[in-house]
Amino acid sequence: MKKNIFLLSLLALGGVLFTGCDFDEEPQSEASVDMVFSSEKGLQTYAYSFYNVLPDNGSAFNRNTTFDFGVKNSIGGMEVGAYTVTSSSSWSWTALRNINFFLENNVNEAVDQSVRNNYNGIARLFRARFYFDKLVTYGPVPWIDKVFNEVDDPDLMNPQDTRDVIIGKIIEDLDYAYANITEAGKTTNSSLVNKWTAMGFKSRVCLFEAAWRKYHANDALDFARTGCTEYSPAQLYQLAAAAAKEVIDNSPYTIHTGTPYANGRGSYRDLFISDNAVTDEVMMAIVTDKVLDLGQQNWWYNSSTYGPHLCMSRKFMKTYLNIDGTPYSEFNADGSYKTFVQETTDRDTRLNQTIRGADYTRKDASGAYVRTAANFTGHTLTGYQFTKFVMDDVTYDDAATNDNDIPIMRYAEILLNYAEAKAELGELSDADWAMTIGKLRARAGITGGTNQTGTLTSKPTAVEPYIASYYPNISDPVLLEIRREREHELCLEGFRFWDLKRWNCFNLWVEDPWEGVFIPALNTPLDMDGDGTYDAYFYDTDAIGDDNYAAIGVYVGTNKNNVINVKAVNGGYLMDYNIEGRAFPERQYLYPVPEVVIQKNPNLNQNPGWE
Repeated sequence: MKKNIFLLSLLALGGVLFTGCDFDEEPQSEASVDMVFSSEKGLQTYAYSFYNVLPDNGSAFNRNTTFDFGVKNSIGGMEVGAYTVTSSSSWSWTALRNINFFLENNVNEAVDQSVRNNYNGIARLFRARFYFDKLVTYGPVPWIDKVFNEVDDPDLMNPQDTRDVIIGKIIEDLDYAYANITEAGKTTNSSLVNKWTAMGFKSRVCLFEAAWRKYHANDALDFARTGCTEYSPAQLYQLAAAAAKEVIDNSPYTIHTGTPYANGRGSYRDLFISDNAVTDEVMMAIVTDKVLDLGQQNWWYNSSTYGPHLCMSRKFMKTYLNIDGTPYSEFNADGSYKTFVQETTDRDTRLNQTIRGADYTRKDASGAYVRTAANFTGHTLTGYQFTKFVMDDVTYDDAATNDNDIPIMRYAEILLNYAEAKAELGELSDADWAMTIGKLRARAGITGGTNQTGTLTSKPTAVEPYIASYYPNISDPVLLEIRREREHELCLEGFRFWDLKRWNCFNLWVEDPWEGVFIPALNTPLDMDGDGTYDAYFYDTDAIGDDNYAAIGVYVGTNKNNVINVKAVNGGYLMDYNIEGRAFPERQYLYPVPEVVIQKNPNLNQNPGWE
């Protein structure tokens, strides 16, 4: 059992003892306040309650399932443009009251000032996180840094502050946290924050806001039309780069290497399937435990009944480079489509450490590692079945038994934040490229490159056409390659939804065709991964042609209102997942302020397009 299960118990206790209900909850008794705030142990125990706002072990591995290349079996709500001002939302302020209560009461001089400042720093780090989530979700919101103890407090009726105010306060909190949190080393299992968490988070926040202001400059969400003049995109990119560089230069973190790639596993995937977080690179992680039934990764990704069968689209698969750093082509020299074995051979090894490639093995019920193709009959809709967070052992499937910890902040992200910010400023040097993108590609097994993709030591000088087709409004080859790199390195880690928002390109959610693997023939058994055994039998007749293959049969006809179909191409077919209704109107870049909230506080303004 994990060493920090005791910590998990403390976190739960903290939530029970200290988490308030709303702005105007009754204040704690003087006796309980004195007990908590009169010792370092009391402060520490209270601070555990802040962690309750982090993703839990049932959601950290699937923090967002709405993204362009994430094919799944159902969509609804905001995904189809059906969200309304009465829909459920995250307009909750309980966590903020808990933090502000701590900050107001942590004044007992019996506790050393540096100790109090340390825990205030932790509190303000979590307050910054709280407000960043609100900023991403709703845009401007009221800034509140006190506890409301009276129901008629006039500040309860405050309007929204500007994005300038919110981002400025977040930066102020994070700078304070970095200056005052005393823990500067790696924490056990990376399950507790340190000062580098604050500085890394600052790079994330400033990068998001810089891009939001740049790429939404001419739409209804234009920051200039909401009274924001204090921070320009360039200033925020500079802050993001500086914060990332501070982590790069002075933190104890580095890129994890040392595990050679083989059979779907290597240094990259170590980060997501290790029992204990790989603290060399993982800056913050969510702990899971098999004995306590905490981890659900296998159950969610490998079950035919649990989870949305999330899998990768073909369009995205094609963005991964070849192992020599050249762009990938789905065609052979004669114009025929490459087989799945060809697709997943000699590619950026992150592809085969994110999906089941042709070389993927997992441990069967007898304990032997065997080649294992994608499960076409219930787990994947495209043939590109995700494995990134999944243990390669069938005994983990179909129950909450995972014990692999889940990263929620990695040093790799910091490198990407730095590279993007410097590139947006036009200041990324070849040395910067080598230190960031080159280093990540080297871990992925890439050995070279071209003038379009860049090499391990030099940035690109010309646009690579396929990645440019993803982002037609971007003409800078360096930015395009950084976006490619970000897609691959951080795949499934909850960033893509934010990236599509800040880059103003949620059209990708609507436009990805959600195609799958190449199928050489229908109505015949197929060996998809080249191991000599049949993996799928795609049939378009009303019944399978050979009952011997019923267990691997996949109906792709159109007579049964089936959403898994095929489209004819040269030499065969492509899997074609037909689910209709994807939409993302401009107003949905921000959630609406719930109607009931505006009814209670008419001084709040509704977000653009939701009036």
